[in-house]
Amino acid sequence: MIVLKYILISFSIILFSLNSYAKETKYSCKPKSAAAVRSNGIQVFKISGNEIPVEITIKDGDGTKSGYFLVNKSKYEILDLGTGKAYAFDRNEPWTHIQDIFFLNNNVLSFILSANASITRYLCDEIT
Repeated sequence: MIVLKYILISFSIILFSLNSYAKETKYSCKPKSAAAVRSNGIQVFKISGNEIPVEITIKDGDGTKSGYFLVNKSKYEILDLGTGKAYAFDRNEPWTHIQDIFFLNNNVLSFILSANASITRYLCDEIT
């Protein structure tokens, strides 16, 4: 009987610990629009639709810790999620940030990547 209790307790702990890991979701993102400030004014870039997709991973926060946008080797900490004005910031690359993070009605992830004096709006589909 004691052995059975031990096995049940161990099994419960294992199940609980498996569910407590932060979820990672992968997305394939393509630019929808892009612009940059240049010496001769604002330049709007033409998006052909043939651009190479950028793969990102969103790692959910664990407990009170923030989640992250993982883009290439950059790790952007997600701040103010759920407030309608979520953004993400990489402390190692202060000249870049991700802003205006939200999901469209068709579950497409949308965000803006700002780097120096340029901005790009991305639309992302979940990779299954």
